[in-house]
Amino acid sequence: MTLLIISFLVIAAYTAAVCIKAKGVPYSISATYYTLDHKLIFGASMALTAMFLFPVVWELSTTFTMRLLAIAACIGLIGVGLAPDFKDAWINRIHCGSAALTLISSQLWVGCTPFWWVIIPVWMAYLIYTCIAIGKQKEGVFVYKFIQTKPMFWCEIAALFTTFGVCGLAFRLL
Repeated sequence: MTLLIISFLVIAAYTAAVCIKAKGVPYSISATYYTLDHKLIFGASMALTAMFLFPVVWELSTTFTMRLLAIAACIGLIGVGLAPDFKDAWINRIHCGSAALTLISSQLWVGCTPFWWVIIPVWMAYLIYTCIAIGKQKEGVFVYKFIQTKPMFWCEIAALFTTFGVCGLAFRLL
């Protein structure tokens, strides 16, 4: 439980700090890399989050498939931290591949747990928020309105919330 709390605090503190510094929500957590004076903070935050979370998701994984998904999700997050400069064409492939690996693997892992149902309210909240935010905008085509909702940031938050939420629920019941 201690490792779960540390992992959560690392990513929550980083995300809160960069949102406060930017005076708003970024387009993605990764986009905050470009706003930092000390660029290593981004990579360290992603790697520490994954490294502290890994023993937790490993312990909660009851099947070989779940363990593979746990490994993939954490390696992906470390990859995001090791290749933060996604504006570079070559690094972008590593960064986006790692981000996709993390997002997909983490949500599949959550789906394999007894608390799979956590996915439904979290992702429904994301969809409802997005629809309302698009509806409130007066000007622009649909794609512009959608991008203005900062969907990548909220997808990342939803994935983190489901993963940490399931871990928290599992430890609460152990």
